[in-house]
Amino acid sequence: MALTTRAYSGPECPRCGGYLDLDRLAAGEQRCPTCGGVFLATPFRPPALRERVGSVAEAGPEGAVPCARHPGNAAVDNCSRCGVFMCNLCRIEIEGQELCPGCFDRLTAQGVLSGAQTRIRDYRGMAVSLGVLGLLFSCFGLLTGPVTLFFVAQAVRQKRLWNEKGGTPALVLAGLLGVVQIAICVFFIVSLFTPLFGT
Repeated sequence: MALTTRAYSGPECPRCGGYLDLDRLAAGEQRCPTCGGVFLATPFRPPALRERVGSVAEAGPEGAVPCARHPGNAAVDNCSRCGVFMCNLCRIEIEGQELCPGCFDRLTAQGVLSGAQTRIRDYRGMAVSLGVLGLLFSCFGLLTGPVTLFFVAQAVRQKRLWNEKGGTPALVLAGLLGVVQIAICVFFIVSLFTPLFGT
């Protein structure tokens, strides 16, 4: 019995062998448009091929500048921040900048690159939540009010740093709630101690 082989033409239904459009597939239960059979599938979309890394030897002594980290590789760009020459292995494209690994690490550690953040504190959400919660427990307003205002200030700073749009009404509301908490607590303390010193 002779084995026959054919070239891969794309995803097929496991029941009838009919062609499946990869762009229409989503992870989970699928229905074949040809036979109507139901099956489970998880589409795999391979990452795009990276650019080839050229070597200095290929370009000749006057044809290329060597990469600062990989002297055998030809540089294709220089770092937007420090100006060091980089090959395709070193170049990191993020937020409209071409960064070397060292500058990327420094800016990530400083929290400047929002796209590289793995943990993000939502100061706006924290300010609104504490503003509402602090209003319910207004007797602690001298504590929760200033903390709410601190979160509002941090949220404004974060918004400017990351060039975020929107969210201003929530920050104004949280700031007002923080001020109201302080005012209610002060009023409560004054009304509590006024009868003691009123005579």
